Amino acid sequence: MRQLRDSRLLSRPVRRNLMLLFVPWALLILVLMTLLYDRLLNARLEPLLRDQQNSLSEGVGVLSRHLATLRGNLRFLIQQPLLAEVLKNPSAENHSSLTQLFVEFSRSSAVYDQIRWLDEQGSEQVRIDWRDGEPRVRDQLQLQNQAQRYYFVETMNLPDGAFYLSRFDLNEESGVIEQPLKPTLRSAAPIFDKLGKRRGILILNYQGQVLLQRLAEVSKSYGNNLTLVDAEGYWMFAADKRDAWGFALGRPEATLASRFPNTWRRMQAMRSGVFSDHAGYWAFNAFDPYQRGSQAPEVSERWLLVSHLPLQQVEVLQWQVAWQVLLFAGVMLSLGLVGVLSLGFAEFERDQVRLALEFSSLALQQSNGELRDTVEQLQRTRGALLQAEKLSSLGTLVAGVAHELNTPIGAASMAASTLDKGNQSLQKSLREGLQRSVLERFVQRNDEGLAIILKSLTRMAQLTRAFKQLASDRASTEGRRFDLVELVQEVMLLFTPRLKQSQHQVVLELPPSVQLDSYPGPLGQILQNLIDNALIHAFDSGMNGVITVRVEHDRGRRECVIEVSDNGCGMSEEVLSKIFDPFFTTRRGRGGTGLGLYITHQLAVDILGAELQVRSAPGQGTKFRLRLPLA
Repeated sequence: MRQLRDSRLLSRPVRRNLMLLFVPWALLILVLMTLLYDRLLNARLEPLLRDQQNSLSEGVGVLSRHLATLRGNLRFLIQQPLLAEVLKNPSAENHSSLTQLFVEFSRSSAVYDQIRWLDEQGSEQVRIDWRDGEPRVRDQLQLQNQAQRYYFVETMNLPDGAFYLSRFDLNEESGVIEQPLKPTLRSAAPIFDKLGKRRGILILNYQGQVLLQRLAEVSKSYGNNLTLVDAEGYWMFAADKRDAWGFALGRPEATLASRFPNTWRRMQAMRSGVFSDHAGYWAFNAFDPYQRGSQAPEVSERWLLVSHLPLQQVEVLQWQVAWQVLLFAGVMLSLGLVGVLSLGFAEFERDQVRLALEFSSLALQQSNGELRDTVEQLQRTRGALLQAEKLSSLGTLVAGVAHELNTPIGAASMAASTLDKGNQSLQKSLREGLQRSVLERFVQRNDEGLAIILKSLTRMAQLTRAFKQLASDRASTEGRRFDLVELVQEVMLLFTPRLKQSQHQVVLELPPSVQLDSYPGPLGQILQNLIDNALIHAFDSGMNGVITVRVEHDRGRRECVIEVSDNGCGMSEEVLSKIFDPFFTTRRGRGGTGLGLYITHQLAVDILGAELQVRSAPGQGTKFRLRLPLA
């Protein structure tokens, strides 16, 4: 019966604490799980989505440069005086000179499988083939008539100055696809003599593998998700090489349009975009191979650069983030449950002690009034001790936040344990007959134990405030008063390991103290970005660079100036005009994101209300000057 009664008494404070403390704690953890899952997933997806945009941007640049070069080479050959001379005087000597010119051009460019001049009847007059790494001149007996070929007919109908671009396909010899596969892009333009008479066409067979290899390098640097698709949805460059050139290799089903029909319809309706569907995340950009500028290309002529982040890859990230969040929730719920149970047991023990003391007090009241007063004082002392034990139990919920809290928590726990043993000894003495010396010794130890507990709690509060101040500067943009010189020295601690491994050095020119009422977090980030930018970009290989950080204090104008300068290679006016633009970098493909100085400028202007200036010239180093108010 006694055990049953004790279990019921114990269950009441446990149930109460579960309802009042653990249930709200559990609800809070569930809310935090949702927020944490979204934040972590976005943090994992953001670099992948950024890589999609970067790969599209670089891919468009690759296409633009290669096709512009193709068009420029075609125009260069048509405008050659030797070609005009052959049209005017088709002698054997002129014909031979033109052939040699084409040979030299083929050897210097090394990207054209064929260079041909067809006359107005479609007969090949000059043909240079690229074979085994060398240009080869076709013999006159091997020249053919191409009057019925589609590219000759279409090019002959073009006006002067226009050019023709064929479909990007695989080269064929005698109606059979050449092996190994040779992607080919044919560009042609009509030829006119000085009288304006149409005299045939000049056609270049561009080796498309050069372009595709460069796209493969861009794709590899951003996760192998970049593809090139023609207007019908066929892949010309695919993540899986087996999907490429389906129209030429008899695989009509190997198209983006057939595998992802809904995705293809959305892409057809726009020139560029970013969206997600059941197949994953998509980013695409339409490219006009004719490069007609602002004029929108016809849907039937354009190419599509597509970056696809598959749903399977996204699901892997989602599972990884979900497991992290579940682990966090499990740990926090376990800590909460342990804390609630500890509080329940503490309250049960407090009730048991209170009942025992009440019975003892009633018995002693009849015989000794002085002892009754002592017992009442003991009850008040006991209440204070139990309150301290309750605070100590609540403190276990945040155990592990900082290793420095272990010492005061251990001291408080040891003092409480000693007081508990003293209490048990006093209860035993009460049952056997309490002596005054025993009571005095108990009161003395009780005072000492409480002093230790109070001292430990004070230390814990100091450590908690210090921990909060340490993290708050970078975790928020709250302002406070601080010493700029100390902030600069703290930022330099971040670069100490890096400077030890390099041949560069940082020189500090600082006054004794400069007090600011500002935002130390953003200001520290600005200093770190400027020094880091100098270490990455300012010095060529083999240079012994010096970076100088100087602080000036203008008391009259109530402002200070921070200068970060280097003796590096400097910047040209073109680069200097773009350094604060987002995504502009001179280290594209080598780790540069183009966001460091952009973020620095935003922090300086928008948050600190400061003015950020830069001066630089080639060979004369760079100086960044930040002027900001003291308050």
